[in-house]
Amino acid sequence: MSGVKIRGARVVVTGAGSGIGQATALRCAALGAADVACVDIDGERAAATAQACRDAGAAAEPWTCDVADAHAVADLAASVEAEGEVDVLVNNAGVGIGGPFLEASTEDWDWLMGINLDGVAYGCRAFGPAMVDRGRGHVVNIASGAAYMMNRDMAAYCASKAAVVAFSRCLRADWAGSGVGVSVICPGVINTPIPSATRMFGPLAGSQESIQRRFRFGHSPDIVAKAIVKAAEKDHAVVPVGLESELAYRLLPFVPGPVQALMTRTSLGSVL
Repeated sequence: MSGVKIRGARVVVTGAGSGIGQATALRCAALGAADVACVDIDGERAAATAQACRDAGAAAEPWTCDVADAHAVADLAASVEAEGEVDVLVNNAGVGIGGPFLEASTEDWDWLMGINLDGVAYGCRAFGPAMVDRGRGHVVNIASGAAYMMNRDMAAYCASKAAVVAFSRCLRADWAGSGVGVSVICPGVINTPIPSATRMFGPLAGSQESIQRRFRFGHSPDIVAKAIVKAAEKDHAVVPVGLESELAYRLLPFVPGPVQALMTRTSLGSVL
């Protein structure tokens, strides 16, 4: 299976209003993408990213969509594909929950899973059939190093990202004979606004600003954008991004269980 070159491609990026999604849209535009569909739940942010892509020389259009709404994603796919074939889909939109599991409600769980996991599946369901029918295309799903670096205060978030990895690997196998590739990216700590889209509970309540300050020391979103482009073009399967994520992905399978358990029990509050 071969990847898809970004130059000349039509690319769809969800969560394109900021962070990794914005960096990915801009990098695709700079690399000569034929068109970049900038999708975000915040229409103004989507429009700002689309304008920046146009300033970089690419055709780009903003789209407002809640990826947790299956019907809205299906409508998005129909509208975008009516303007031309989609070559690359980047399912990037994501949110977070932090704190003791029992402090958050089932509504909080549904909110996070609806965006982080269902949103990925809905994107693949909506855009995948046309790719499979054509026998060409690539899907890049954004998970996290939290998919394998577990933490007591991130049960819902870790579960959602681990599920994205599992889903992506299964879908890659499912579509292996169709000519459509599926990659999953696992970033470490990236300097993005995700703390502002994170619900904090218990001892972590109200700590978004403190977490955001720490995230400013994280990697640039552009290193993830580079990994996304490379994964699409080279058809990579699982891609950890950032030294901490890379080391965890390579070394955790060899770390003794008691040590892993101790690491998981470390509260986020103790390092903020």
